[in-house]
Amino acid sequence: MVFYRDRLSNLTSSISVLAITIGLLAAQSATQKSLAQTSTTPPPAGVTSINGLGASTVNTLFVGTGETNPCPFGSKGSWFNVFGVGNPPSLNADLAAITNSCPVGTYGPVVNNDTFRYASVGSGAGIAAFFNQTVPLASPGPTILAPVSFAATDDPLAGTQIEQTVTIGTGKPNSGKAIQVPVVGVGITLSYNRTGLSIPAAGLKLSRNTYCGILKGTITNWNDSRIRTDNGGAVIAVNLPIKVVRRSDNSGSTFVLSTHLNTVCKTAATSTIQAANIWDKGVGSISTSGTVPPTPPANTVVWPTTFLSASGGGGVATAISANNGAIGYVDSATRLARSLPAALLQNKANVYVGPTTAGIQGALSVGTIVKYGTAPSNRLIRIDNLADPNAATAYPISAATYALFYDVYQNSTTGNLIATHIRTFINWALANSTQPVPPATNSSNPTPDQIAINRGYAPLPNTIKTVARTVVNTCVNTTTGASPCTP
Repeated sequence: MVFYRDRLSNLTSSISVLAITIGLLAAQSATQKSLAQTSTTPPPAGVTSINGLGASTVNTLFVGTGETNPCPFGSKGSWFNVFGVGNPPSLNADLAAITNSCPVGTYGPVVNNDTFRYASVGSGAGIAAFFNQTVPLASPGPTILAPVSFAATDDPLAGTQIEQTVTIGTGKPNSGKAIQVPVVGVGITLSYNRTGLSIPAAGLKLSRNTYCGILKGTITNWNDSRIRTDNGGAVIAVNLPIKVVRRSDNSGSTFVLSTHLNTVCKTAATSTIQAANIWDKGVGSISTSGTVPPTPPANTVVWPTTFLSASGGGGVATAISANNGAIGYVDSATRLARSLPAALLQNKANVYVGPTTAGIQGALSVGTIVKYGTAPSNRLIRIDNLADPNAATAYPISAATYALFYDVYQNSTTGNLIATHIRTFINWALANSTQPVPPATNSSNPTPDQIAINRGYAPLPNTIKTVARTVVNTCVNTTTGASPCTP
Protein backbone atom coordinates (compact mmCIF):
# COMPACT_ATOMS: atom_id res chain seq x y z
CA MET A 1 0.00 0.00 0.00
CA VAL A 2 1.48 3.33 -1.05
CA PHE A 3 0.77 6.33 1.14
CA TYR A 4 1.65 9.12 -1.33
CA ARG A 5 5.34 9.44 -0.50
CA ASP A 6 7.92 9.05 2.22
CA ARG A 7 8.40 12.36 4.01
CA LEU A 8 10.83 11.27 6.72
CA SER A 9 13.52 13.40 5.13
CA ASN A 10 11.25 16.39 5.58
CA LEU A 11 10.35 15.81 9.24
CA THR A 12 13.47 17.64 10.39
CA SER A 13 12.65 20.54 8.09
CA SER A 14 9.07 20.44 9.34
CA ILE A 15 10.35 20.83 12.88
CA SER A 16 12.28 23.89 11.73
CA VAL A 17 9.13 25.11 10.02
CA LEU A 18 7.41 24.92 13.42
CA ALA A 19 9.65 27.74 14.59
CA ILE A 20 9.69 29.58 11.27
CA THR A 21 5.90 29.45 10.96
CA ILE A 22 5.49 31.25 14.26
CA GLY A 23 7.26 34.26 12.82
CA LEU A 24 5.32 34.10 9.58
CA LEU A 25 1.97 34.00 11.33
CA ALA A 26 2.08 37.75 11.86
CA ALA A 27 0.27 38.04 8.52
CA GLN A 28 -2.76 36.16 9.82
CA SER A 29 -5.83 38.02 10.95
CA ALA A 30 -5.93 39.61 14.39
CA THR A 31 -9.11 37.69 15.05
CA GLN A 32 -7.45 34.33 14.53
CA LYS A 33 -4.49 35.34 16.67
CA SER A 34 -6.59 36.65 19.53
CA LEU A 35 -8.63 33.47 19.64
CA ALA A 36 -5.54 31.29 19.61
CA GLN A 37 -3.53 33.35 22.07
CA THR A 38 -6.25 33.23 24.73
CA SER A 39 -5.75 29.47 24.61
CA THR A 40 -2.95 29.88 27.15
CA THR A 41 -5.45 31.00 29.79
CA PRO A 42 -5.76 28.27 32.45
CA PRO A 43 -9.17 26.56 32.34
CA PRO A 44 -11.67 27.08 35.17
CA ALA A 45 -11.52 24.75 38.16
CA GLY A 46 -12.83 21.28 37.35
CA VAL A 47 -12.42 21.76 33.59
CA THR A 48 -9.94 19.63 31.60
CA SER A 49 -8.04 21.39 28.80
CA ILE A 50 -7.56 19.39 25.58
CA ASN A 51 -4.95 21.21 23.51
CA GLY A 52 -4.44 20.99 19.76
CA LEU A 53 -2.82 22.76 16.83
CA GLY A 54 -2.33 22.47 13.10
CA ALA A 55 -4.17 23.22 9.85
CA SER A 56 -5.55 26.71 9.39
CA THR A 57 -8.39 25.30 7.26
CA VAL A 58 -10.32 24.17 10.36
CA ASN A 59 -9.64 27.20 12.55
CA THR A 60 -13.07 28.68 11.83
CA LEU A 61 -14.78 25.33 12.42
CA PHE A 62 -12.96 24.68 15.70
CA VAL A 63 -12.87 28.13 17.34
CA GLY A 64 -14.94 30.49 15.18
CA THR A 65 -14.02 33.96 14.02
CA GLY A 66 -14.63 35.96 17.16
CA GLU A 67 -18.09 37.43 16.57
CA THR A 68 -19.89 38.50 19.73
CA ASN A 69 -23.33 37.40 18.53
CA PRO A 70 -24.27 34.21 20.46
CA CYS A 71 -26.33 32.86 17.57
CA PRO A 72 -25.18 29.67 15.77
CA PHE A 73 -23.33 31.69 13.14
CA GLY A 74 -21.63 33.79 15.82
CA SER A 75 -18.84 32.80 18.16
CA LYS A 76 -21.12 30.05 19.46
CA GLY A 77 -21.06 28.59 16.00
CA SER A 78 -17.84 26.63 16.32
CA TRP A 79 -17.36 23.04 17.37
CA PHE A 80 -15.21 23.72 20.40
CA ASN A 81 -17.32 26.57 21.77
CA VAL A 82 -20.52 24.57 21.44
CA PHE A 83 -19.18 21.28 22.74
CA GLY A 84 -17.13 22.40 25.73
CA VAL A 85 -16.55 25.38 27.99
CA GLY A 86 -15.78 28.45 25.89
CA ASN A 87 -12.41 30.10 25.77
CA PRO A 88 -12.94 32.48 27.46
CA PRO A 89 -15.93 30.90 29.27
CA SER A 90 -18.11 33.93 28.45
CA LEU A 91 -18.16 32.83 24.80
CA ASN A 92 -20.78 30.23 25.57
CA ALA A 93 -22.16 30.96 28.99
CA ASP A 94 -25.93 30.56 29.24
CA LEU A 95 -27.34 33.62 27.52
CA ALA A 96 -30.87 34.49 26.53
CA ALA A 97 -31.48 35.07 22.82
CA ILE A 98 -30.81 38.75 22.18
CA THR A 99 -32.01 39.29 18.62
CA ASN A 100 -34.90 38.12 16.53
CA SER A 101 -32.49 36.09 14.42
CA CYS A 102 -31.56 33.87 17.38
CA PRO A 103 -33.60 30.77 18.29
CA VAL A 104 -35.72 31.02 21.39
CA GLY A 105 -33.90 29.65 24.42
CA THR A 106 -30.55 29.92 26.12
CA TYR A 107 -27.09 28.82 25.15
CA GLY A 108 -24.66 26.54 26.92
CA PRO A 109 -22.05 23.89 26.08
CA VAL A 110 -22.82 20.24 25.42
CA VAL A 111 -20.47 19.33 28.28
CA ASN A 112 -19.28 21.62 31.07
CA ASN A 113 -16.11 19.89 32.28
CA ASP A 114 -13.76 20.20 29.31
CA THR A 115 -12.43 22.91 27.00
CA PHE A 116 -10.82 22.24 23.63
CA ARG A 117 -8.04 24.69 22.68
CA TYR A 118 -6.61 25.15 19.17
CA ALA A 119 -3.76 27.12 17.60
CA SER A 120 -3.77 27.59 13.82
CA VAL A 121 -0.09 27.11 12.91
CA GLY A 122 -0.41 25.15 9.65
CA SER A 123 -0.48 21.43 8.92
CA GLY A 124 3.28 20.92 8.76
CA ALA A 125 3.99 22.69 12.03
CA GLY A 126 1.08 20.88 13.66
CA ILE A 127 2.38 17.45 12.63
CA ALA A 128 5.88 18.30 13.89
CA ALA A 129 4.50 19.53 17.22
CA PHE A 130 2.34 16.42 17.54
CA PHE A 131 5.22 13.97 17.15
CA ASN A 132 7.51 16.03 19.39
CA GLN A 133 4.79 16.90 21.95
CA THR A 134 6.15 20.44 21.94
CA VAL A 135 3.93 23.52 21.77
CA PRO A 136 5.01 26.62 19.78
CA LEU A 137 6.58 29.61 21.46
CA ALA A 138 4.07 32.11 22.80
CA SER A 139 5.28 35.07 20.75
CA PRO A 140 4.70 36.34 18.16
CA GLY A 141 2.43 33.55 16.91
CA PRO A 142 -0.49 31.64 18.40
CA THR A 143 0.10 28.88 20.88
CA ILE A 144 -1.70 26.62 23.34
CA LEU A 145 -1.25 25.20 26.78
CA ALA A 146 0.94 22.13 27.18
CA PRO A 147 0.75 19.23 26.70
CA VAL A 148 -0.28 18.66 23.08
CA SER A 149 -3.36 16.41 22.93
CA PHE A 150 -4.16 16.38 19.20
CA ALA A 151 -3.29 17.92 15.84
CA ALA A 152 -5.12 18.64 12.58
CA THR A 153 -3.78 18.34 9.05
CA ASP A 154 -4.97 18.53 5.45
CA ASP A 155 -1.92 16.48 4.46
CA PRO A 156 -2.46 12.92 5.76
CA LEU A 157 0.45 11.06 7.30
CA ALA A 158 2.63 9.19 4.85
CA GLY A 159 5.70 7.00 4.65
CA THR A 160 7.61 6.51 7.89
CA GLN A 161 5.30 8.90 9.75
CA ILE A 162 2.76 6.07 9.75
CA GLU A 163 4.97 3.87 11.94
CA GLN A 164 6.60 6.64 13.96
CA THR A 165 6.26 6.06 17.70
CA VAL A 166 5.77 8.90 20.17
CA THR A 167 7.61 8.37 23.45
CA ILE A 168 7.05 9.65 26.97
CA GLY A 169 9.46 12.27 28.31
CA THR A 170 9.59 15.34 30.52
CA GLY A 171 6.47 17.32 29.74
CA LYS A 172 5.58 14.72 27.11
CA PRO A 173 2.99 12.43 28.70
CA ASN A 174 1.57 10.69 25.62
CA SER A 175 2.91 7.74 23.68
CA GLY A 176 2.29 5.19 20.95
CA LYS A 177 1.62 5.56 17.25
CA ALA A 178 -0.65 8.12 15.67
CA ILE A 179 -4.39 7.66 15.24
CA GLN A 180 -5.70 9.49 12.16
CA VAL A 181 -9.33 10.09 11.16
CA PRO A 182 -11.03 12.54 8.78
CA VAL A 183 -13.33 15.03 10.49
CA VAL A 184 -14.73 17.35 7.80
CA GLY A 185 -14.66 18.13 4.09
CA VAL A 186 -13.23 21.39 2.77
CA GLY A 187 -12.68 23.02 -0.60
CA ILE A 188 -9.50 24.79 -1.70
CA THR A 189 -10.82 27.79 -3.57
CA LEU A 190 -9.33 30.07 -6.17
CA SER A 191 -10.49 33.32 -4.62
CA TYR A 192 -9.88 36.66 -6.25
CA ASN A 193 -10.07 40.44 -5.89
CA ARG A 194 -12.83 41.61 -8.19
CA THR A 195 -11.74 45.26 -8.30
CA GLY A 196 -11.20 46.13 -11.95
CA LEU A 197 -12.87 42.93 -13.17
CA SER A 198 -16.20 42.63 -14.99
CA ILE A 199 -17.60 39.34 -13.72
CA PRO A 200 -20.58 37.77 -15.54
CA ALA A 201 -23.75 37.26 -13.52
CA ALA A 202 -23.16 33.51 -13.43
CA GLY A 203 -19.74 34.04 -11.85
CA LEU A 204 -16.15 33.72 -13.02
CA LYS A 205 -15.50 30.41 -14.79
CA LEU A 206 -12.06 28.91 -15.21
CA SER A 207 -11.43 25.84 -17.33
CA ARG A 208 -8.85 23.27 -16.33
CA ASN A 209 -6.40 24.53 -18.95
CA THR A 210 -6.88 28.11 -17.77
CA TYR A 211 -6.41 27.64 -14.04
CA CYS A 212 -3.48 25.31 -14.71
CA GLY A 213 -1.90 28.14 -16.69
CA ILE A 214 -2.64 30.78 -14.06
CA LEU A 215 -1.14 28.70 -11.26
CA LYS A 216 1.89 27.76 -13.33
CA GLY A 217 2.47 31.40 -14.18
CA THR A 218 1.97 31.15 -17.95
CA ILE A 219 -1.34 33.06 -18.02
CA THR A 220 -0.53 36.46 -16.57
CA ASN A 221 -3.27 38.93 -17.51
CA TRP A 222 -7.02 38.98 -16.94
CA ASN A 223 -7.51 39.94 -20.61
CA ASP A 224 -6.17 36.56 -21.76
CA SER A 225 -8.28 35.08 -24.55
CA ARG A 226 -8.60 31.77 -22.70
CA ILE A 227 -10.31 33.48 -19.78
CA ARG A 228 -12.68 35.21 -22.23
CA THR A 229 -13.46 31.88 -23.90
CA ASP A 230 -14.24 30.27 -20.53
CA ASN A 231 -16.75 33.04 -19.86
CA GLY A 232 -18.67 33.05 -23.14
CA GLY A 233 -16.62 35.82 -24.74
CA ALA A 234 -17.05 38.26 -21.86
CA VAL A 235 -14.16 40.68 -21.40
CA ILE A 236 -13.16 40.20 -17.76
CA ALA A 237 -10.61 43.03 -17.89
CA VAL A 238 -9.15 45.18 -20.66
CA ASN A 239 -5.65 45.04 -19.21
CA LEU A 240 -5.01 43.94 -15.63
CA PRO A 241 -2.05 41.80 -14.56
CA ILE A 242 -2.84 38.64 -12.61
CA LYS A 243 -1.16 38.55 -9.21
CA VAL A 244 -1.11 35.01 -7.84
CA VAL A 245 -0.86 34.69 -4.05
CA ARG A 246 0.54 31.43 -2.67
CA ARG A 247 1.26 30.12 0.82
CA SER A 248 4.71 30.73 2.29
CA ASP A 249 4.36 28.31 5.20
CA ASN A 250 4.23 24.51 5.34
CA SER A 251 0.60 24.01 4.40
CA GLY A 252 -1.80 21.16 3.80
CA SER A 253 -3.70 23.45 1.45
CA THR A 254 -0.60 23.61 -0.76
CA PHE A 255 -0.41 19.81 -0.66
CA VAL A 256 -4.07 19.43 -1.69
CA LEU A 257 -3.80 21.99 -4.48
CA SER A 258 -0.51 20.69 -5.89
CA THR A 259 -1.76 17.09 -5.78
CA HIS A 260 -4.77 18.20 -7.83
CA LEU A 261 -2.66 20.18 -10.31
CA ASN A 262 -0.23 17.30 -10.72
CA THR A 263 -3.21 15.10 -11.63
CA VAL A 264 -5.29 17.45 -13.77
CA CYS A 265 -2.69 19.59 -15.53
CA LYS A 266 -1.46 16.69 -17.64
CA THR A 267 -2.52 15.63 -21.14
CA ALA A 268 -3.55 12.22 -19.82
CA ALA A 269 -6.21 13.84 -17.64
CA THR A 270 -7.10 16.91 -19.70
CA SER A 271 -6.81 16.47 -23.46
CA THR A 272 -7.13 20.22 -24.03
CA ILE A 273 -4.22 21.11 -21.75
CA GLN A 274 -1.62 23.20 -23.55
CA ALA A 275 2.02 22.18 -23.31
CA ALA A 276 3.00 25.38 -21.52
CA ASN A 277 0.42 24.69 -18.81
CA ILE A 278 1.47 21.13 -17.95
CA TRP A 279 2.29 21.00 -14.25
CA ASP A 280 5.95 20.44 -13.38
CA LYS A 281 6.33 22.50 -10.20
CA GLY A 282 6.28 19.62 -7.75
CA VAL A 283 3.87 18.23 -5.16
CA GLY A 284 3.88 18.79 -1.44
CA SER A 285 3.11 21.00 1.51
CA ILE A 286 6.31 23.10 1.48
CA SER A 287 6.39 26.21 -0.72
CA THR A 288 9.42 27.86 -2.26
CA SER A 289 10.10 29.82 -5.44
CA GLY A 290 12.63 29.88 -8.24
CA THR A 291 13.68 27.62 -11.09
CA VAL A 292 12.50 24.03 -10.82
CA PRO A 293 15.55 21.73 -10.67
CA PRO A 294 15.70 18.59 -12.88
CA THR A 295 14.64 16.59 -9.83
CA PRO A 296 12.10 18.64 -7.83
CA PRO A 297 12.71 18.56 -4.07
CA ALA A 298 10.54 16.14 -2.10
CA ASN A 299 7.27 17.41 -0.64
CA THR A 300 7.90 20.85 -2.17
CA VAL A 301 6.24 23.12 -4.71
CA VAL A 302 8.57 25.53 -6.54
CA TRP A 303 6.38 28.50 -7.47
CA PRO A 304 7.29 31.26 -9.95
CA THR A 305 9.26 34.09 -8.33
CA THR A 306 6.66 36.60 -9.55
CA PHE A 307 3.99 35.19 -7.24
CA LEU A 308 3.13 36.97 -3.99
CA SER A 309 3.29 34.93 -0.79
CA ALA A 310 1.69 35.04 2.65
CA SER A 311 1.55 32.83 5.72
CA GLY A 312 -1.64 31.03 6.62
CA GLY A 313 -5.00 31.03 4.90
CA GLY A 314 -5.83 34.31 6.61
CA GLY A 315 -2.64 35.88 5.32
CA VAL A 316 -3.39 34.82 1.75
CA ALA A 317 -6.93 36.20 2.03
CA THR A 318 -5.56 39.52 3.28
CA ALA A 319 -3.09 39.70 0.39
CA ILE A 320 -5.85 38.97 -2.13
CA SER A 321 -8.00 41.76 -0.72
CA ALA A 322 -5.08 44.19 -0.77
CA ASN A 323 -4.02 43.67 -4.40
CA ASN A 324 -6.08 44.49 -7.47
CA GLY A 325 -5.95 41.60 -9.93
CA ALA A 326 -5.01 39.11 -7.23
CA ILE A 327 -6.06 35.46 -7.17
CA GLY A 328 -4.92 32.88 -4.65
CA TYR A 329 -5.80 29.62 -2.96
CA VAL A 330 -7.63 29.68 0.37
CA ASP A 331 -9.90 27.16 2.01
CA SER A 332 -13.66 27.48 1.60
CA ALA A 333 -14.21 28.57 5.21
CA THR A 334 -11.70 31.42 5.06
CA ARG A 335 -13.17 32.53 1.73
CA LEU A 336 -16.63 32.67 3.30
CA ALA A 337 -15.46 34.45 6.44
CA ARG A 338 -13.63 37.08 4.36
CA SER A 339 -16.45 37.45 1.80
CA LEU A 340 -14.10 36.77 -1.11
CA PRO A 341 -15.51 35.76 -4.50
CA ALA A 342 -14.28 32.41 -5.80
CA ALA A 343 -14.07 30.97 -9.30
CA LEU A 344 -16.26 28.17 -10.60
CA LEU A 345 -13.83 25.49 -11.78
CA GLN A 346 -14.31 22.99 -14.57
CA ASN A 347 -14.42 19.48 -13.12
CA LYS A 348 -13.71 16.09 -14.67
CA ALA A 349 -17.28 15.90 -16.01
CA ASN A 350 -16.76 19.28 -17.76
CA VAL A 351 -19.17 21.01 -15.38
CA TYR A 352 -18.27 24.34 -13.74
CA VAL A 353 -18.79 23.98 -9.98
CA GLY A 354 -18.17 26.40 -7.12
CA PRO A 355 -16.74 25.63 -3.65
CA THR A 356 -20.12 25.17 -1.98
CA THR A 357 -21.07 22.57 0.59
CA ALA A 358 -22.91 20.68 -2.15
CA GLY A 359 -19.87 20.79 -4.43
CA ILE A 360 -17.51 19.51 -1.72
CA GLN A 361 -20.00 16.79 -0.76
CA GLY A 362 -20.20 15.80 -4.42
CA ALA A 363 -16.47 15.13 -4.35
CA LEU A 364 -16.60 13.30 -1.01
CA SER A 365 -19.39 11.07 -2.34
CA VAL A 366 -16.94 9.36 -4.70
CA GLY A 367 -14.08 9.22 -2.20
CA THR A 368 -12.81 5.83 -1.11
CA ILE A 369 -11.75 4.90 2.41
CA VAL A 370 -8.19 3.63 2.78
CA LYS A 371 -7.30 1.98 6.09
CA TYR A 372 -3.98 1.19 7.68
CA GLY A 373 -3.31 -0.81 10.82
CA THR A 374 -4.59 -4.00 12.37
CA ALA A 375 -8.06 -5.06 11.17
CA PRO A 376 -10.80 -4.63 12.07
CA SER A 377 -9.89 -1.45 13.96
CA ASN A 378 -7.33 0.20 11.63
CA ARG A 379 -5.74 3.18 13.33
CA LEU A 380 -5.23 5.43 10.27
CA ILE A 381 -8.00 6.36 7.87
CA ARG A 382 -7.54 8.34 4.66
CA ILE A 383 -9.99 9.33 1.93
CA ASP A 384 -8.62 8.65 -1.56
CA ASN A 385 -9.91 9.41 -5.06
CA LEU A 386 -10.24 13.15 -4.35
CA ALA A 387 -7.42 14.46 -6.57
CA ASP A 388 -9.81 14.62 -9.54
CA PRO A 389 -13.30 13.45 -8.47
CA ASN A 390 -15.49 12.26 -11.33
CA ALA A 391 -18.95 13.19 -10.01
CA ALA A 392 -20.78 15.79 -12.11
CA THR A 393 -21.64 17.72 -8.93
CA ALA A 394 -18.08 17.64 -7.53
CA TYR A 395 -16.03 20.72 -6.80
CA PRO A 396 -12.68 19.61 -8.26
CA ILE A 397 -10.29 20.76 -5.49
CA SER A 398 -11.85 19.13 -2.45
CA ALA A 399 -10.24 17.37 0.48
CA ALA A 400 -10.73 16.15 4.01
CA THR A 401 -9.08 17.58 7.08
CA TYR A 402 -7.77 14.94 9.48
CA ALA A 403 -7.41 14.85 13.26
CA LEU A 404 -4.40 13.14 14.81
CA PHE A 405 -4.66 11.58 18.26
CA TYR A 406 -2.28 9.54 20.38
CA ASP A 407 -2.78 5.85 20.93
CA VAL A 408 -1.94 6.19 24.63
CA TYR A 409 -2.68 9.19 26.82
CA GLN A 410 -0.97 9.39 30.20
CA ASN A 411 -2.22 6.64 32.49
CA SER A 412 -3.49 8.99 35.19
CA THR A 413 -6.65 10.82 36.11
CA THR A 414 -5.84 13.59 33.62
CA GLY A 415 -4.96 11.14 30.87
CA ASN A 416 -8.15 9.20 31.39
CA LEU A 417 -10.15 12.41 31.19
CA ILE A 418 -8.45 13.55 27.98
CA ALA A 419 -8.97 10.21 26.23
CA THR A 420 -12.58 10.06 27.40
CA HIS A 421 -13.34 13.63 26.31
CA ILE A 422 -11.78 13.03 22.88
CA ARG A 423 -13.97 9.98 22.33
CA THR A 424 -17.05 11.87 23.51
CA PHE A 425 -16.25 14.83 21.27
CA ILE A 426 -15.74 12.69 18.15
CA ASN A 427 -19.00 10.81 18.84
CA TRP A 428 -20.74 14.21 18.95
CA ALA A 429 -18.95 15.93 16.05
CA LEU A 430 -19.17 12.93 13.71
CA ALA A 431 -22.63 11.71 14.64
CA ASN A 432 -24.58 10.39 11.66
CA SER A 433 -27.44 12.59 10.56
CA THR A 434 -29.80 9.77 11.51
CA GLN A 435 -28.11 9.26 14.87
CA PRO A 436 -29.20 11.32 17.90
CA VAL A 437 -26.73 14.02 18.90
CA PRO A 438 -25.76 13.79 22.60
CA PRO A 439 -28.07 16.06 24.59
CA ALA A 440 -27.10 19.67 25.07
CA THR A 441 -28.33 21.95 27.84
CA ASN A 442 -31.22 22.93 25.59
CA SER A 443 -32.46 22.65 22.04
CA SER A 444 -30.97 25.98 20.94
CA ASN A 445 -27.51 24.52 20.44
CA PRO A 446 -26.69 24.00 16.74
CA THR A 447 -25.72 20.55 15.51
CA PRO A 448 -22.14 19.85 14.39
CA ASP A 449 -23.24 19.47 10.75
CA GLN A 450 -25.11 22.79 10.86
CA ILE A 451 -22.03 24.53 12.21
CA ALA A 452 -19.83 22.99 9.50
CA ILE A 453 -22.21 24.03 6.71
CA ASN A 454 -22.65 27.56 8.11
CA ARG A 455 -18.89 27.98 8.20
CA GLY A 456 -18.24 26.83 4.62
CA TYR A 457 -17.35 23.17 5.18
CA ALA A 458 -19.04 19.92 4.16
CA PRO A 459 -20.01 17.19 6.65
CA LEU A 460 -18.52 13.80 5.85
CA PRO A 461 -20.74 11.04 4.42
CA ASN A 462 -22.23 8.86 7.16
CA THR A 463 -20.27 5.83 5.97
CA ILE A 464 -17.00 7.66 6.63
CA LYS A 465 -18.22 9.11 9.93
CA THR A 466 -19.05 5.62 11.17
CA VAL A 467 -15.57 4.32 10.36
CA ALA A 468 -13.91 7.33 12.01
CA ARG A 469 -15.95 6.96 15.22
CA THR A 470 -15.08 3.27 15.41
CA VAL A 471 -11.37 3.99 15.09
CA VAL A 472 -11.37 6.64 17.81
CA ASN A 473 -13.57 4.66 20.21
CA THR A 474 -11.31 1.63 19.81
CA CYS A 475 -7.87 3.19 19.59
CA VAL A 476 -7.77 6.31 21.79
CA ASN A 477 -7.11 5.03 25.30
CA THR A 478 -4.77 5.05 28.30
CA THR A 479 -3.51 1.48 28.08
CA THR A 480 0.17 0.91 27.34
CA GLY A 481 1.21 -2.15 25.37
CA ALA A 482 -2.24 -3.66 24.96
CA SER A 483 -3.80 -1.51 22.25
CA PRO A 484 -5.77 -3.37 19.58
CA CYS A 485 -4.69 -0.68 17.12
CA THR A 486 -0.89 -0.55 17.37
CA PRO A 487 0.65 -4.02 17.41
